[in-house]
Amino acid sequence: MQTEELTELREKVALSCRILAQHGLVRGSTGHVSVRVPGTNEILVRGRPKVDKGLRYAEPTSIIRVGPDGEVIGDTAGVSRVSEIYIHTEIIKKRPEVNAVIHAHPTGVLLCTMNGVTLRPIFSGYMPGAMRMAAEGVPVYDRSITLQNLEETLPFVDVMGNKDVCLMYGHGIAVAGKSVEEATSRAIALETLARINWFACLKGQPPEISDEDKEEWARRARASAERGRGGGEEGRDGGWAYYVNLLDQPGQVDVTGLGFPAI
Repeated sequence: MQTEELTELREKVALSCRILAQHGLVRGSTGHVSVRVPGTNEILVRGRPKVDKGLRYAEPTSIIRVGPDGEVIGDTAGVSRVSEIYIHTEIIKKRPEVNAVIHAHPTGVLLCTMNGVTLRPIFSGYMPGAMRMAAEGVPVYDRSITLQNLEETLPFVDVMGNKDVCLMYGHGIAVAGKSVEEATSRAIALETLARINWFACLKGQPPEISDEDKEEWARRARASAERGRGGGEEGRDGGWAYYVNLLDQPGQVDVTGLGFPAI
């Protein structure tokens, strides 16, 4: 792996951290993004620098290299490894198709898991990736602890299985993707799904979209896959370029347009 390629991957991980913070999925220094070092089970993952300005201001220098056993590789220049590292290493080892993992603590998901709100396909349109997640079913791990060792992490990885997203009751999410771009877009889509379900359920139990429309969305997804259109939830790059450009805007972004509080 060339130094230039590793530098580019570190920059993508840092950008993902900043995007997730801008969209309210992470706050302060909590949450982390990782990417597979191509051809290996090693990862580059956001750690904790000595002076931690938080994920909203993540820099490539805060991205460290970690082996499949969770141990740091090389000199980290004072950046500490996160305690939940095994979420990343175990998913990467178990699933060769996964190249990026995100762990975050978005408010919408927390509210839904704590109040028994199931993420259902009640909308489509502008974010079909979120509808597809709901239609396929989103697994929920029933513990809310911080997963700090293998013994605690492996049951969670089993619950997640081959799904690309998994909720952690009263805690957060894990999201997998073929790339940093895809995982980032998928995490935002998941939180959008949770926020809309949460707000909709404040007025009762809204109906799901019709079976006819579910079938049509599934047909379109198959047709898109057959045409070779991949790379993310909402288009070729998963909306990555859009999210990167939004970083020039101050403050947080509310993708639902519902005035979701930045807690």
